[in-house]
Amino acid sequence: MTTAVPPWPGEWQYEILSIRNGNAALGPTNSLFKGALASHPPLAGMADSFVAGLLDPNAPAAAAKTVLIAMNDALVDPVKIANVPAQNGGFRRPSYTAALECIAAKALWQNGHTEVLPWPFDGIALKPDFAVRGRCPAVPGADAVAFYNPCTEVADTLRVGGTKTTADLVNSLYSGITGKLGTYPTKHVSVFLDACDNPCLYNGAVLNLNRASLCASLTAKIAQELNPELKPRLVSVFVLFPDWHLEQLPAHSWR
Repeated sequence: MTTAVPPWPGEWQYEILSIRNGNAALGPTNSLFKGALASHPPLAGMADSFVAGLLDPNAPAAAAKTVLIAMNDALVDPVKIANVPAQNGGFRRPSYTAALECIAAKALWQNGHTEVLPWPFDGIALKPDFAVRGRCPAVPGADAVAFYNPCTEVADTLRVGGTKTTADLVNSLYSGITGKLGTYPTKHVSVFLDACDNPCLYNGAVLNLNRASLCASLTAKIAQELNPELKPRLVSVFVLFPDWHLEQLPAHSWR
């Protein structure tokens, strides 16, 4: 029997709405956003559009990233970005981490990976980006440590940007994977790698990338170089490319 895919935003609705509340990334009392808003009042409407687009199950995750980049650009000296291709987001990586995590979650969900859940605690220590459905307590409870300890698997995101050669990109993606395994030494780990903002994937303003070749190189590097003791803990590796294709590496290649 086929199991129905749960509708978006599902468990992510509260997380997305909370981005505009209080001291959250785009909240009215967040000092950085409050300061930005003072110099550019239209940011409030853009932030509302960002949240509405994230909540819309029919809007692609790419649309939310476009709004976030526009918000970022609104605060940048236009002279400095005049020669940067708009299609690329200018390698200007927005610093709104919580917002980017929601974009990653939606990209995964729209590709059929509905197991990622918001991490239910805001504490700095022991805070992966995502919990994993069926691999964490069903009820969060009141204690972050008590939630983290019984989790058998966690998932984390990493933005890799600015690389000028594909070899550097593969090396940076691999370093991100090993770093996440080191961060959570007692857990099985899935890693979502955002590779959108890298000059090596563009020829000027035009995309110029071979996703299959890059994924094959990264998969081979994991298989050949990752410590054998770490391989069983690496559950999944997802790579998001600037054409918004999400690739999942074949885990059987390193197990």
